[in-house]
Amino acid sequence: MKLPIFMGVEAAVEYSLRCLRERRRTLRAQGIHDPVDWLEPSILAGVLGLEYQRVPDIHLAERRGGDAPVGLLDLSRRIVTVSEHRGPAVARFTGAHELGHYLLHRHRYKEHWERVYDPTRSRSPTEREADMFAGQFLAPKKLLYDRIEANFRSSLPIAVDDNVLFHLCGNSLDDPDPDDLELECAFARAHTNFQGDHIVPLYQQLKMSVTAVAVELGRLGVLTYPVTSYRADL
Repeated sequence: MKLPIFMGVEAAVEYSLRCLRERRRTLRAQGIHDPVDWLEPSILAGVLGLEYQRVPDIHLAERRGGDAPVGLLDLSRRIVTVSEHRGPAVARFTGAHELGHYLLHRHRYKEHWERVYDPTRSRSPTEREADMFAGQFLAPKKLLYDRIEANFRSSLPIAVDDNVLFHLCGNSLDDPDPDDLELECAFARAHTNFQGDHIVPLYQQLKMSVTAVAVELGRLGVLTYPVTSYRADL
């Protein structure tokens, strides 16, 4: 089947998720039962007819300065190569990021390589789109909502009051700014729910970095602002 030309990130994500949903019986027969594990970039690469390689490091002779690449998309050979040097969460996001480039930008590149994300560097529109694809593919809205509701026993969105703020941050954060994602990062790292029961933190459940999960929490508006602080009234 010919791969469609996608008009945007959401269409590419939905196509990718649909491809995996159509293979869920096969994945379960292979012993892969957790939907998070269906979202393994190597599985999607196979669906797309790409070879997927994991290597300790990526070395490019023509590269000049900077950190070693963490991902490489070679369109002529139809290979995605991912470095494991920075750990499994970075490797997983990088693999999804490169697949985002393949789905969205394959007509623009013969080869694309990716450095570790640096917030001090500006990101081109294509890099931002690949980041968005990776985040939305690895943490689909329904899966993320299901995990939050099951673990935190709370309907969404979650109104941030003093109790929620103290549970997530203690006394370390008086007035969080929704733009800096501090509260979303704390939520992604939380190892107890609002009833005090132990849970596996969301970032570990989703096999992503804390920051990547926080970006999706912020994008979906899981936590509602502003925070009502009694301290501000005294």
